[in-house]
Amino acid sequence: MFVKFVVYSCLLIVTLDLIGINVIQNTSFAQRLGLRDPCTQRRQRLLSLLNLLCNDTQNSSVVARDACYGCFFRAALLTVGPTLLAQLSQCASIYLNNTSYMGCATQLATLAGGLRATSAPTIRNCYTGYCEFVQCVRRVNANNLIDACLLASITTLNLTVQSNRIALYTNTSSCILASARCDPYNPITGVFQGIYGQGQTQQISNFAALQNSLQITPNGDLRVISFPRTVFAAETFCSASNTLDQSTSGLCNLVG
Repeated sequence: MFVKFVVYSCLLIVTLDLIGINVIQNTSFAQRLGLRDPCTQRRQRLLSLLNLLCNDTQNSSVVARDACYGCFFRAALLTVGPTLLAQLSQCASIYLNNTSYMGCATQLATLAGGLRATSAPTIRNCYTGYCEFVQCVRRVNANNLIDACLLASITTLNLTVQSNRIALYTNTSSCILASARCDPYNPITGVFQGIYGQGQTQQISNFAALQNSLQITPNGDLRVISFPRTVFAAETFCSASNTLDQSTSGLCNLVG
C-alpha cells in the first residue's frame, strides 16, 4: 500500500511539473508532496516591481525601457532558484549600473555568484537571494519617494521659522501617503492601483478607498500600512473626529 502511495505521489509531482504548476526542487520528498514555491506563486508581484524599476531607470527612450523590462521579464518567468538569480543579475548589471539601484545589482551579483550559501525555499521564505533583491529594490523605491516628496515640499520654505519646519514634515508625510494610496502604480511595490484622468476616476482596485499610515522598521526602512476607512480611532477623548480621515494630495483629490 505504501509503495503505491509513493508511486502515485511521484507521478502527481511529475504531472504538476509538466502542466506548469511549479513545485519545489531540491527538497526532501515530504516537502515536495505538500509545499509549493511561495515566490513563484507571487510572480506577478515581482513583474510589477521590475516594471516600476525599468520605468524609473530607463527614461532616456522607450526602446531602452522596453529592453530593460523584456530582459527582467524573461528572467522572472524562470523557476525560482540559482538560474533565475543569475539571469536577474545579468539584467541588473546591464540596466542598473550608475543608478540609485546599483547597490541592489552589486548585492545580487554576489548572491548569484555563489559567494553566499543558497537554499531551497521554505513555506515562508523564497530562494536565498530572491527576497534580498526584492527588499533592496523596494527600499530604494521608498527612499526615492521620501526624497521626491521632501524636495517638493522644501522649495519655498524658510526652515529657520518653526511653522515652516512643521509644514515641511506634514507636507512631506502627506505626499508620501497620498502617493502610496493614489498613484496609478504604487511607488514602492509597483502594483497597479488604478487609472485617473479627465476629471474622473476609474477605480480598478480598492487601494484609494483605504487609509494608510507610516512606520519605520528597526533597520530604518519605510513601511506604509494600509487599513479600511471603516476603522475608527480607539481614543476619542476630545478628538476632532472619531474617524481616521487623512489629508489628500495630487491624484488623491480625485477620489477624496
